[in-house]
Amino acid sequence: MQLVGFLIGAGGGFTVVMLLPTLDISNILAGVITLVLGFVFHVFIHEIGHLVAGLMSGYGFVSIRFFNFVIIKKDGKLTRKKFKVADTLGQCLMSPPQKVNGNYPFVLYNLGGGLMNLIFSALFLALYFTFSSFSGSWAFNLLAAMGIFFVFLNLLPLNMGVPNDGHNALNLGKNEVSRFAFWSILNVHALITQGLRLRDIPVEPYFLDKVDLCDKNNNALVISVAIQHFGWLMDRHEFTEAKVFAENLLSNAVKMTDIHKNELRCELLFFELIGACRKEEIEHLYTADLKKYIKATSIYTSRQRLLYAYAKLFLNDAAEAAKVLAKFNKTCLSYPFDSEIIHDRELIALVDELADHHLEKMNPKTQ
Repeated sequence: MQLVGFLIGAGGGFTVVMLLPTLDISNILAGVITLVLGFVFHVFIHEIGHLVAGLMSGYGFVSIRFFNFVIIKKDGKLTRKKFKVADTLGQCLMSPPQKVNGNYPFVLYNLGGGLMNLIFSALFLALYFTFSSFSGSWAFNLLAAMGIFFVFLNLLPLNMGVPNDGHNALNLGKNEVSRFAFWSILNVHALITQGLRLRDIPVEPYFLDKVDLCDKNNNALVISVAIQHFGWLMDRHEFTEAKVFAENLLSNAVKMTDIHKNELRCELLFFELIGACRKEEIEHLYTADLKKYIKATSIYTSRQRLLYAYAKLFLNDAAEAAKVLAKFNKTCLSYPFDSEIIHDRELIALVDELADHHLEKMNPKTQ
């Protein structure tokens, strides 16, 4: 991840500069350990900052993720699960309060993570100056510097593949459509976390049905609602319409994140596998970059469903299909979204039906 690489590289360089006058193996080791622990610490307090800011703004807790460790609230209970989003270190998702005159608070919730990093950076600086006479005081300086990196990379409006918190807050302040999109994303996630399927979520009031979701001027927030609409079509098994919609999005939504682009490309590959299953088209869609993304997101049940279809319908490899299916069943035990599991099980059953049909065509029964 670019963000991870930048933080570790910058923090590591800062450590070397600080320790250069007394450079020895013990100091280097201590610096590296502090760097790693400080990095994990700042990821943790960043997401806690979003949580605290959200609660202060009237938001309800839904889920919080640190790396691939997720805690979700379901049926009033906290449950531990496993999940990861490419190019992100963590995520705190909450349900927004009801709108008042069409408005709801969003600034503090978005900026709360970076502000928490800033608070702890100030605390570490205070500790550094308080204990500056001690030999290990440099550790507080390093922890403060890493926190400042988090502040800049989250509060300054940046888009490094994924829009950061400052970028989202800026877009939310610009127009009502972005604010509705953010409200919709959070509410739909909350409903899915509770087990509701996308196909059962009403268009009103959760979707932007009067907005051109394929408009090239849409920002990442509005495009995220378009991805929700695509998922809604998928869950209703309206594959033809979903395919056309995905192709239009990829052609027109120029501000779409790489994550969303790759998600749609994965599903276009799936549509080809369960459709014409043309060798040349599959090879065209299944690029080296998409293979890397598929590997990076192998924890998703939808990704395993895709690989199952690839093994079963294209490779005709029963052993590989069985291996993927076993991984899918294991993933389901710790996967946070029951509705996605049900959806992907349905599509796996569809793949089996298609495979059986192909087998019958190849080996017709003799009369």
